[in-house]
Amino acid sequence: MTSFKKAGRPKTTYPRGTKPSLHNSQLLISSGTPSLDALLGGLAIGSVLLVEEDAYNLYAKFLIKYFLAEGVMCGHALYVAGPSVNTGRILKELPASVGDGSAAAPPAEHNASQPKMDIAWRYQNLPTVKSGFSNNFGHFYDLSKTMEQARIDQVPITVLDTATMHCHDSVLQNLSQEISKTINLGNYGTSISTPSDRNVLRLVIESFGSPLWGTEHNDIVLLCRFLHNLRALVRSAYAVAVVTVPNHLLQDEVCVRKLERLCDAAVALESFSGSSKDENPLYRDYHGLFHIHKLPCLNCLVPQYPETLELGFKLHRKKFAIEKLHLPPELSETANRAQEDVVKKSTQHVPSKYNIDF
Repeated sequence: MTSFKKAGRPKTTYPRGTKPSLHNSQLLISSGTPSLDALLGGLAIGSVLLVEEDAYNLYAKFLIKYFLAEGVMCGHALYVAGPSVNTGRILKELPASVGDGSAAAPPAEHNASQPKMDIAWRYQNLPTVKSGFSNNFGHFYDLSKTMEQARIDQVPITVLDTATMHCHDSVLQNLSQEISKTINLGNYGTSISTPSDRNVLRLVIESFGSPLWGTEHNDIVLLCRFLHNLRALVRSAYAVAVVTVPNHLLQDEVCVRKLERLCDAAVALESFSGSSKDENPLYRDYHGLFHIHKLPCLNCLVPQYPETLELGFKLHRKKFAIEKLHLPPELSETANRAQEDVVKKSTQHVPSKYNIDF
């Protein structure tokens, strides 16, 4: 017998609810929205995601609810800050998880056997085009049900109303100090040596830069300085921040572009509510357009590009989904038929100049 043992790779312990990326070994967490995880590859630890709200802030809140609900299911700490008294109400409206507490598989698709084609038999075995994005990372949720309050109380939660901070000299400066204090007291920094003590902090800053923040909402220097400090704090901790910005209230495209550069990823939601696009038949299957303005690029030279950037979103009864934007199949048929009818009618009523008999 010999005492020789094959040297193996030491087992690495990751914080709960995280997984390493296959491209650059960056630790990732799920945003709670499977379609968004498939597009961005997940949210990297130490990154900041900027979400540009829609006009009425109806659909951006769903991304926040998914993000916080995923944190509850993974046992992560939550930190929610906003300029409204109703900021803490989001925690009471988190969607319930579908299935058990583990990472659920995608919902089973309809695989019923289709009837055999007799005339167009050559199209029988063609692959079906899927407009949605599938990802096995994270959980799936049902918007028609709310999460139990007992489960939410099991994770550490901090809710900060920035409206109560107007008496101070600088709301943004005090908010940055509160976030730094939470990271230090909660031991979310990267200096933690024991892997079992590591936990992830999920930060949500709602309606950043709105007039409810006080006199600092129109100062681009203070807004950029806060995002710069927030990015530095998140980089040195096991934390991920999601910042929503009402760009329709800022009314300055240059200001929004500067905020995008200070974040690792930036997406925008363009709702059709109150817009002329709501009556456009091209978008009748969607509730809005989903724009990706900046892709995450951490520990790599080139970001991971999705299959397409022509995206739309729709709100179902039980879920919020981001799908590929495509034309409805019957639109071209109706257009061609209408054109053919016009041509036929025009040829029937045009009198002949010369009557030639053969």
